[in-house]
Parts: sequence; C-alpha cells; structure tokens
Amino acid sequence: MIRTILITGLSALLFFNTQAQTIFTYGNNKVDKNEFWRAFSKNNTGAKDEKSIREYLDLYIRFKLKVQAAKDNQLDTLPNIQSDVAGFRAQLIEQFLKQQPYTKQLAEEAFERNQYELEIEHVFVGFETDSLAAKTKIEKAYKELLNGADFTKTVLNYSTAEAVKVAKGYIGFISTLMVPYSIENAIYKLRVGSYTAPLKSSKGYHIIRLISKRKSAGTLKAAHILIALPPNASEAEQKEAKAKVDSVYRLVQNGLSFEKAAEQFSNDKTSYMSGGVLPEFSYSKYEAAFSDAAFRLKKDQEISAPVLTSNGWHIIQRLSFFPLKTDFNNELQQEWMDKIINDERLSVSQIRLYEEMKKVTGYKQLPYAPKQLWQLTDSMLQSKNYAGFYKTYKTKPLFLLKNKTISVADWMRYAKSRGTTPDSSVASDYSDLMKSFVQTTIEQYYKDRYETFNEAFRYQLKEFSEGSLLFEVMERTIWSKAPGDSIGLANYYQKHQSKYKWQPSAVAIIFNCSDTAVAKEAWRLMKNDPSKWKDHMESFGGNALADSGRFEYAQLPIDNTDQIKAGNCTPVMTNANDGSSSFCYIIKVIPQQDQRSFEEAKGLVINDYQILLEDQWLAQLKKKYPVVVNEQTLKSLLKP
Repeated sequence: MIRTILITGLSALLFFNTQAQTIFTYGNNKVDKNEFWRAFSKNNTGAKDEKSIREYLDLYIRFKLKVQAAKDNQLDTLPNIQSDVAGFRAQLIEQFLKQQPYTKQLAEEAFERNQYELEIEHVFVGFETDSLAAKTKIEKAYKELLNGADFTKTVLNYSTAEAVKVAKGYIGFISTLMVPYSIENAIYKLRVGSYTAPLKSSKGYHIIRLISKRKSAGTLKAAHILIALPPNASEAEQKEAKAKVDSVYRLVQNGLSFEKAAEQFSNDKTSYMSGGVLPEFSYSKYEAAFSDAAFRLKKDQEISAPVLTSNGWHIIQRLSFFPLKTDFNNELQQEWMDKIINDERLSVSQIRLYEEMKKVTGYKQLPYAPKQLWQLTDSMLQSKNYAGFYKTYKTKPLFLLKNKTISVADWMRYAKSRGTTPDSSVASDYSDLMKSFVQTTIEQYYKDRYETFNEAFRYQLKEFSEGSLLFEVMERTIWSKAPGDSIGLANYYQKHQSKYKWQPSAVAIIFNCSDTAVAKEAWRLMKNDPSKWKDHMESFGGNALADSGRFEYAQLPIDNTDQIKAGNCTPVMTNANDGSSSFCYIIKVIPQQDQRSFEEAKGLVINDYQILLEDQWLAQLKKKYPVVVNEQTLKSLLKP
C-alpha cells in the first residue's frame, strides 16, 4: 500500500518530448522544457511565478538524480520491479483500450440521444419455426406500407404476437441504451411519422414507426408498492388485487409509513425489503402508465393513487427529481463511457479499434493456399513430432506486421495451443480459427508496442516505472539505512540535542472514538474509574481507541490550555468531517520546556538523520552527474 501511494503520488515527474528545448542536464542526460513544464503544471496548483518554478526545479533535479542512481545500480532489473511494472502495464493497457476515442464517440452519441425520448409503434413478425417465412411476410407488409397502407391496419394484418395486436403495435417512449444498437440507430434517424425498413432482432422482424419526439423529462428516484397480477388473471383475481391495493392505499393515506407498507404488502421481491425504493429511472424506463403516474407527482414524498400496469397495481411515492443534464462535462463523459463499456454496442467500438490496430501495426496479408495449409495443419496436429513442423515452417511467411514476420510455424503453434483436433471424417476448415489467430496476433503486437502508438500511455507507464525505482533506491539508500545506524543516530542526537526539547506538555491518555455517543460513554467511564482505562476501551469492541504517553499541548484534543489539569477529563470534541470524537484524561502536567531523552526523541532524530543522509547522497550524485541549468530556457517559462 505504501509503495502504491508513493508511486502514484509522483504522477508528474516523468514526461518527455525530444523536440523541446533542454532546461537542464545532469551528466550526459538532459531534460527538456516541455517535460519539466508538464510535471510542474500537474503538481503545482498555485501561482506559477519564478519562486515556485525554481523551487520545483530543485525538487525535479533531485528526483532525476535519484532515479539515475537506481538505474546505474541496475535496480530496474530486479524481479519485483519488473513484475510490478508488467502488472501495472497490463492493467493500464486495458483501461486505455476501454477508453479509446471510439468509446468516447459512442458515449457522446448516447448522451446526445438521451436528451430526447422517442414514442414508437411497430409491426412485428416473429421467427417462430420458420425465419424465411417471417422474412417474406415482413417484406410484404413493408411493401404495402410503401404503397400507402395504414400503419395500424398493417399491424393488425401482419403482426404475429397477440400482445402486439392488442396494443395496436404501440410500444411507448424509448431512449438510448434500451434497444439493440442497430435498431436504435435506425429509430433515431427517423422523422416523425416515418418508419424503418424491416429490422431483425433476436425474436423476429420489426417495422418501427416514430410517432413523436420530445425532450427527455429528467430522472426520478421513487419507491413503489406492487400488488402483483399474474398474466391472464381471472376476473376474481383482478377484483381481489384491486381491493387489496385500495386497502393498502387507505392505510398509507391514514399514516402508515410507505416504507413499512412496502415491506409488509409489496410483491416486488427486489425492492420490498428496502421500502420499495427503485433505482433512479427516466420516463422511458418503465411502462407509460407507471411513468405517467410517477412523473405527474410534483413534490417529494407525494404519493400516487393506485395505477395499473401489465405487472399489477402500483402505489408510487416520489423521493426526488433530477433535471436533465445537458452539459457533457468530464464527469458525465466518464459516466456514459462506463455505460457504453457495459453495453453491447461496445463491440462496435472494438471493431473500429481492431481496424485501427491493423492500420498502425502495418498488417499485410501475404498470399497462401488455404486448402493446402489446412491439410498441412491436419498433418501437424495428428503428428507426434509437431516440433519438427515448427522448425520446417518457421521461415514460411503468412503475414507481416511492420518489422515482424508471422510464419506458418506461428500459426501451427496457435492451432496446437488451442487444443484443436482435425475432423477425421472430412477435411478440416480452419478459416474461423485463422481469423482468430490473425486478430489475436495483431492485438498482442499492438499491446506489446502500445507506448509507440499512444503518448499518454507512454507517459503514465514511465511515471510508474520511475516511481518504482525511486521507492526502491530510497528504501535501500536512506529509509532502511538510517534506523539501523545506531551509532550515527546517537552521534547526531548528541550534536543536536537543543533541537529536541519538550514544549509545555502533559502525561495523558488520548481517546479517539467512532462517534460522539461512544465518546460520551467512554468519558463517563473514565470519570468514574480512570485506573481501568484499558478495560473500558476493550468494552467498546474497537469503536474507541486510546493512546497513553507524554504529549505537547498542541497534540492534545482541547479547546484551550485551561483544560490541562491533572485528574481532568477534557470535554469531548467532535470532528465535523467524519463525526469521530476525541477527549483526553490528564495524568500529569509539565508546563516548562524540558530536554527529550534520546529514546523520547528517537523518531524525530531518525527523520532528521534521514534528511542528512539524503543531502549527503545528493551531493555525491551531483558530483557524479554535474547539473547545468539553461537559464535562458528557464526564463522563457516566466514569460506571459
């Protein structure tokens, strides 16, 4: 954890641009103006004046010297460093590939479409058992529509699903991410009143007509109570459900909390335990009857009269309303990209990315005879001496990727690794496997060289790699060395005793509690019997922790120094940020300055000694790698 925090905290020290002006050199190495400015701008949120730039330049030089020392000591060859970098690289590539430009384009498209809701109806012909007959029938319906037939009559004449006929083809309002992407594309291209050509879904064929288009209404957070009705409910079942929902509605109207009513009566198994609360939803998420009733509620906590949908009767309580977001800022961009990554349309982005991969990797297919290659592959897979095939065909090329030739032997290894077996009854066809091999090979080549294709990725990978080296070299040279140098620490303490004085202080027990209620109870126990403070703490099961020792006044959780009296329990103080609370019990007061012993000062001494060792080390590094700052380039950063 410490390593990760440190490495990620160095996030701007590692950018380069070989075309920029050099701002400083160290030995034979140089750092350009753009690299430094990128690092400075990312880490400095305050004024960009000469003082802040020069201060950061000093830090940056120190950083570069330490990393160079790590490289000179070949710490970059350590297995743990290489493993960490490889693991980070693999994770980072996946993040970049998911958020590549095509995904961003799809996210922006979905966001723009989400600004509107489209009211639609359709003619539907299901596949049933004969998809060819379904296609013929939908094409006939489409032809009649083109010749001027009434859409509703066409729905009734051609639709095969009874529910579609009963609804006269009406679907209601939809928005983005609600139907397959190919169908959504067709619908969003329609003008009001027009209809699509036949569209294929997993269930059958559709002709979809756009009835109206309106601005999206925003989203609601709501809860509901469902009195369910089974499909094709009998008249008796319908009457029973209506009587029950009316009864529940009266109970809520007369003061029964909506949450308790949902827990007691609702048939929605996914929400009744949480008081009927539903995920935030848009108008188009649910049936029109439900959404109409929900969006008609004008105030939070307002409750609807019972409303009937295909699932049964609902009573709806509005919890909060969120207006439609129209500014596609960075936060919304990420939110919509996350939705795209989890949607089937991501495959569209992946197809586009694969085409880009083929282009940038220089993919070039070389001629080969598929039939002969399949026969050769069969022979290899049936042979016990497949290694001999690899050796024979390692120079026979299949396709090229920039500076790499992919051979028939590479193909054979892939086929073997996939556990492929030839079909003994007929000649095997490896066409699909070859497509997979080509795609896998291109993708791997692309990932292995991703730094050359993506500058931002290169920056972040170098950032992590050099951050890992910095951590390792600091641990070896400074952090682990200083605490173990007992003689050096003792000598440093003797020379600098005057630095290590107790300011006015107290021997005390400081209590840190999870909340005010725990703190007040701990305070009461301490007030009654301070000698059993350890037992008191154990009784809270980790919700209260205590630390005893000598503390300077500034370290105590107090409002003023008047509270520091021997035998006193100071008032409880609550942290406004997280609700945690603290107080202390004062055992002894030492109001004057006092010399710290070596043991009392050891933590401070180690810290100061580490700084001394680091300064001495950096002085050596500057002799080894003389630093020269280009003042002219540096001053150019100060120009407005």
